[in-house]
Amino acid sequence: SHDDGFTLTELLVVMAITLSLMSALFGLAQPAQGIFDAQPELADMHQRLRVGVDVLAHDLLMANPPVMPYRIGQRQSDPERGVFFRPDTISVLSVPWDGATVESHTYYLRRDQAAGEFQLRHYDGASTDRPVVDHVVHLNFEYFGAGQVSLGQARLEDGPWYPDITDSHRFDADLLNIRLVRVTIRVQAASAALR
Repeated sequence: SHDDGFTLTELLVVMAITLSLMSALFGLAQPAQGIFDAQPELADMHQRLRVGVDVLAHDLLMANPPVMPYRIGQRQSDPERGVFFRPDTISVLSVPWDGATVESHTYYLRRDQAAGEFQLRHYDGASTDRPVVDHVVHLNFEYFGAGQVSLGQARLEDGPWYPDITDSHRFDADLLNIRLVRVTIRVQAASAALR
């Protein structure tokens, strides 16, 4: 009689329907959880990108000619090794507003595949070489002259040299023609699971 309750078969059918509905609901909730997990990482990536752009834009806007597509300074200076172009490196010189000594700023991409570290780094031309932004996987500088004419690698490292070819601090005179620098920077998620 139905007045005494439910039969075992009815209970099993109801439980199967309930489990199916719960499974479907959890299946819908799982992707939403992934979106919620990714949001803090997305905000962090935007912040890292903003920091990188701000730092580079500040020093590029304050730069005195020429900007140099290689590392300069007291340690590991590229011209001393015969290197006059790196697509992922830029050095700028600036004179502070108070007229103090000229400052050197070199920005470059450090890739350490073994450690999984990719960083935008800043070298002050003397002793400080520090990370600016982590998880930068691509950094590229392009140079343009008047009328946005591209100044490629071949043109920026073939001379004529200033002040002359024997000077250890020489640079290609075509660097004085740079009017625009295009910077491409790409960051990745810090969490490998979100890449």
